[in-house]
Amino acid sequence: MTAYVALLRNIGPLTHAKMPLSELAARCTNAGLHDVVNVGNTGNLVFESEQSQAPVEAIVTTAVRSFGLGNEVFTRTRRQVQMLIDLKPFPEAAAGWPGKLGVCFFHKDPSWPEAYKTYKGPELLRMFSNHLIVDYGGKIAVSRLTVEKTVGKRMTQRSWSSVLRIAEAIKI
Repeated sequence: MTAYVALLRNIGPLTHAKMPLSELAARCTNAGLHDVVNVGNTGNLVFESEQSQAPVEAIVTTAVRSFGLGNEVFTRTRRQVQMLIDLKPFPEAAAGWPGKLGVCFFHKDPSWPEAYKTYKGPELLRMFSNHLIVDYGGKIAVSRLTVEKTVGKRMTQRSWSSVLRIAEAIKI
């Protein structure tokens, strides 16, 4: 079996009212996923499955839609999360302000725009596969980055703190 995390986009108080995450976990279990656990309260599901990534993502997406919601689902395997952790991006930020070190998760490797390859800040950027890691320098609230607009692809973002909680839950 493969361990996965499903990251739901745009989870918040309005979606919680329509889709309690415990009920989402139950529906995913009923659809054949194993040991489904919510991590945090922001739409992170950790589970196991014999199926490959695309069918697993479809199962979670179907479960989300069964609540009448269209939140997008991004999945990663334990191995993919491990590679992200092993990268050790921006160690100073990871130690000092992990809640303000962001990881943007894309479905596929985007063609990274030149604007990000040569970006001079104030944020620090690191592109890794289908992830953009952003050190906001402890000032996420004042960032003017427009990631989806600039990259031209949809994504969901988690803080490094959340990534570490997911890694712990997925047993890394």
